[in-house]
Amino acid sequence: MLLESVTPVIISKNSENTIKRCLESLKNFKHIIVYDNGSTDGTISICRSFDNVILVEGDFFGFGPTKNLAADKAPTDWVLSLDSDEELHQSTLDDLSTWHLNEVTSVGLILRENWFCGKKITTNGWGNDFIVRLYNKKSHKFTDSQVHEKVEINKKTKTIKLKGKLIHNAIFDIKQTLDKAQLYSEIYASSDKKVKYSFFFIVLKTFFAFFRSYLLKLGILSGWRGFVISFGDAIGVFFKYAKVYQRSEVKK
Repeated sequence: MLLESVTPVIISKNSENTIKRCLESLKNFKHIIVYDNGSTDGTISICRSFDNVILVEGDFFGFGPTKNLAADKAPTDWVLSLDSDEELHQSTLDDLSTWHLNEVTSVGLILRENWFCGKKITTNGWGNDFIVRLYNKKSHKFTDSQVHEKVEINKKTKTIKLKGKLIHNAIFDIKQTLDKAQLYSEIYASSDKKVKYSFFFIVLKTFFAFFRSYLLKLGILSGWRGFVISFGDAIGVFFKYAKVYQRSEVKK
């Protein structure tokens, strides 16, 4: 079964540990767009080893704008958006092969199964993670958000749940928790929509982020993994707002 009317679109940077599994899960598609924004590891050579991959190299403009730019490169109007650390479960292929291509206002909602260091996680807000990833680029696009981007929904949108799932290899090394906190906080601190809080309030928000993830969202039930995720959430919140606070102080 070769899927010709839907193009998976991926943005990547230094994704050599996950992108091969991602691309192997998409072998049934005629074309795959990989938009790489500056990889210095083996990501590009891995992409070039797949015959159905169209590799595009360019700059990073934030997650939302970059995903829209990458989607523009797709040869089809229908786009299946994936991250480089996600895999498409084969149970989804049947639904994609029978998708109603003429219903351009429809979008496909899919369950994302999140994994942390070799174990599926359903706590910390990582369970029941349904996201829109299939859409027609003539009627839908990602928001312009620098982080936490999502496909924009309007009154005409018809949301359809796809069978199957995405397997999200979110963290395979604890170091990634710190790397992601650094990346996302830097993007936020450099954006136009950042908010400045007092340092005391930043500390409160940091403690609440841990409390919410570890206790309210039951991270405590996932052992050390749940604790690390909660701690990472707190670190991310702290540096997100602390960077804004520090830079505003420097400007005075």
